[in-house]
Amino acid sequence: MDRELERELKKIEEKLEHIDGILCGEKKGFSFSDFIQEVAGAVILAFPFAANADIWEISRKMSPIHSLLLLTIIIGGLFTTVKYGKLGNWKVQEIAGFIPVRVFTVLTISLLVSALSLLILGIYPAIIDSTDWFLKTVILVTLFSVIGSLGLDAAK
Repeated sequence: MDRELERELKKIEEKLEHIDGILCGEKKGFSFSDFIQEVAGAVILAFPFAANADIWEISRKMSPIHSLLLLTIIIGGLFTTVKYGKLGNWKVQEIAGFIPVRVFTVLTISLLVSALSLLILGIYPAIIDSTDWFLKTVILVTLFSVIGSLGLDAAK
């Protein structure tokens, strides 16, 4: 009976410590569930935008300079949001001492999901018929994919 009571008290104590950590703003590191959230968020927004003819037309008319500028803005905005925003209870973990893990994962996932969405839907090479146009479209779709990826990860 005493051991059972001790076990129950230990469980209650662990739960209280967990609740206290949440209430005090305990930061948690990047986990597999965060990765899944980022992938789901990227997919939710990448596919509809990849299937949009307006996006294809805008990307076709974009110059390479505009594409690079857009990619720079995406990375800069993502970096600023993750590094200095107070989103969720994230612990800012870094790669190479200065790149937040979430910047790397969100950007990588978003770029891959954007490219895959164009391939899976058959838009490339059926409609978008050049590599240059494809890359510009991937960058444009990534703009929205990043929003979905970061948004869903931050919302949990």
